[in-house]
Amino acid sequence: MLLRKTLRDFKQNGLSFFAVFLMSFICLFVFTGIYSLSQQMEQTGESFIEESQLADDLVTLQQYDATKEKETTQLSAVEETAHRSVGQIKNDDFSLTVLSFDQSSISHPLVVRGEALGQQAGIWLDEDFFQVNDYQLGDTIVINQVACEILGTIRQPEFIYFTENADQPVPDHEKTGYAYVSEDTFPSLSLFTTHQLLLNTKENINQPWLENQLTEIWGADFQQLTPQEDSTGISVFTDRTLQIRRLALLFSALFLILTLITMEATMRRFVKQQQLQIGSLLAQGLSKPALLLHYSLFGLFVSFIGSLIGCLLGPNVLSPILLSVIGNQFSVPGWESSANMLGYAMVIVVTIASVLVTLIPVIPIINELPATILQKQSNKRFRRVWLEHSFIWQYLPFSLQWTLRDIQRNLRRGILGIFGAMGCMILLIAAFGINDSIDYSLNHVFYETYHYQEKAVFIQPLPQELQQDTEKLLTQDGQWLEQQSVTLLNGSEEQSVTASILSSGELLRLENNSEVLELGDLEENEVIVSAALADKHHIQADDTIYVQLDQTIRPLFVKALAELSAPQGLFFSQRVWQNLDQVFLPQSILLESAGDISDSPYFSSSTPKTQQYEDSQQLIEGIRFIISLLILAALALGITIMMNCHLLIFSERFIEFATLKVLGFTQSEVLRLSLLETVLLTSIGWLLSLPLGWLFLNAYVSMVSTENQQFLPNITSQSLIIASGILLGCMLLVQAFLNRKIKRIDFATALKPAE
Repeated sequence: MLLRKTLRDFKQNGLSFFAVFLMSFICLFVFTGIYSLSQQMEQTGESFIEESQLADDLVTLQQYDATKEKETTQLSAVEETAHRSVGQIKNDDFSLTVLSFDQSSISHPLVVRGEALGQQAGIWLDEDFFQVNDYQLGDTIVINQVACEILGTIRQPEFIYFTENADQPVPDHEKTGYAYVSEDTFPSLSLFTTHQLLLNTKENINQPWLENQLTEIWGADFQQLTPQEDSTGISVFTDRTLQIRRLALLFSALFLILTLITMEATMRRFVKQQQLQIGSLLAQGLSKPALLLHYSLFGLFVSFIGSLIGCLLGPNVLSPILLSVIGNQFSVPGWESSANMLGYAMVIVVTIASVLVTLIPVIPIINELPATILQKQSNKRFRRVWLEHSFIWQYLPFSLQWTLRDIQRNLRRGILGIFGAMGCMILLIAAFGINDSIDYSLNHVFYETYHYQEKAVFIQPLPQELQQDTEKLLTQDGQWLEQQSVTLLNGSEEQSVTASILSSGELLRLENNSEVLELGDLEENEVIVSAALADKHHIQADDTIYVQLDQTIRPLFVKALAELSAPQGLFFSQRVWQNLDQVFLPQSILLESAGDISDSPYFSSSTPKTQQYEDSQQLIEGIRFIISLLILAALALGITIMMNCHLLIFSERFIEFATLKVLGFTQSEVLRLSLLETVLLTSIGWLLSLPLGWLFLNAYVSMVSTENQQFLPNITSQSLIIASGILLGCMLLVQAFLNRKIKRIDFATALKPAE
């Protein structure tokens, strides 16, 4: 009997339960689709790294010495070493980073086509560079007047996201690539050489201690120790994976909460409608457990089917679409599939939570006596609400008096209506706000922080005499920039951060609350710290921090905190840096306008700021696509939430509407009363959503930021107007649906007393 009743109830209340089904589906579809993409990226990266046996650490050296390499191999923390040389060739057609390889197996690239790596003369090109430029195996490529035959193509996880330098945010495979040659071939190319030592180390090594040991062995030739995860390509890939995962987790958590609240509202309305049936069944001897099982089936079936379908379609429909947008930025042998077991776990969680939420409105009713349950009309007497005692009450129109009295006497119902509008608006603020925050952060970087028009990079750090020679080629003043990795000591923790050292000038401007921070005013050991880094390590202005420079711990006085999106880290003036016994060796120069600096023999490349800005926009194209998806999901959920909340309000008020009609109120007057309450609850929800939405946006922007790129929370007035317009549209759509139900009220049924 109960099974037939369950099927009949599903059929009669199909619209209400379809809304819950839709929300469960959207929740799991978005979560599993986005989260599965992050898993797929993570698994692909790990397999790529493992297959190529990527080194654990990379040591950058000034000069190479085979004897010192043997000493390094004998260190207790080191298991295996390999040496390679790195150089760069740049001409009008392309820029190639050329690396040598030896007989070891450490960090060997994977051959995609052509011959296996060997000591024969020839070159192995980056597969993407090879394809885009339509090369063929056996073609020759000229490097410094040396013709090199293309023997094959390769991919290397260290270059999974490869750009010429940090000023080129997006890979340009047509102009930029990398290549490998044998150790015997490399010297003949006459390239400016940087030497690197690849290390495989034991687990849980003490990184600072290893750095000290390497300094003792290599002396002045030791430049930098870089862990695998901090290399540029891998760190960008890892950051993007983490960003996508955070997008999935935070929004889906909010979706889940809203789904459960919608389920509770739907069941409360459904149980209210079936109060007489519940009382009758209990009076006829049906047990309470049987009734609980009956009503729990609604939450079980609807949420399980919706979430399961979403879990199945998300990885198979949404993930491939997202991968086609985001995946083309990365160079991998192939994207691996991943089993999303967390998605199935979430199906179970959503189903169990829905069943428990389903029983919330049922349990209080079935615990009453059948006679009490069958009294459908409430005998509760209401006193005057507090607002009725105020002097302004008599000046309010009847419609507003009636609405305010009804809300105050049914606070739970009113709160639910407010929550529907608030939940919809918070989702929209977060979705639109993330997009605005990205735009605002990029504009802040390129128009508030960067005041140069072109940044020229050199093939090697320039000492003072070479700086002077280079300045003679310029017809304008420039600002020299050196960027180094230093170790920030924070209690027992250590972190490698970027130190930016600048000569005098204002082409890179730092601000705090619109106040310009002058690097030239720094004295002795003063430093400026980026606000995001300071917040992470609980650093305040006027604090003293400690950094490790040349194996020496130096105290630094924090002069001020700089609010900026990028770059992050510590900022020194040239004078302070030299006061710390450091040599100022800039790798680039900032120019106020496009300058003729390409005649310098040390010139490597230059990037106009406008090109950097366009590339940065392209870089976040995939994130914008996900945000657009979340906006659509927020719209669907917002309409569903408001619809369910106001349908619940209607189910508890349809007797009042019928009574008003019987008392002589016209249909238009009754509809206006309903509209007034909807507008009032929506307006309150809208007002509350503004601060709450901003807080949620701040938390969300903080989560998707990385150590190198701190997004600044922002939402434009235009986005707020659009979000408010969407909320207004949702409200009118819901009200139109309610108007139809009000017009169809059966007076005899509504006003018939309980038998």
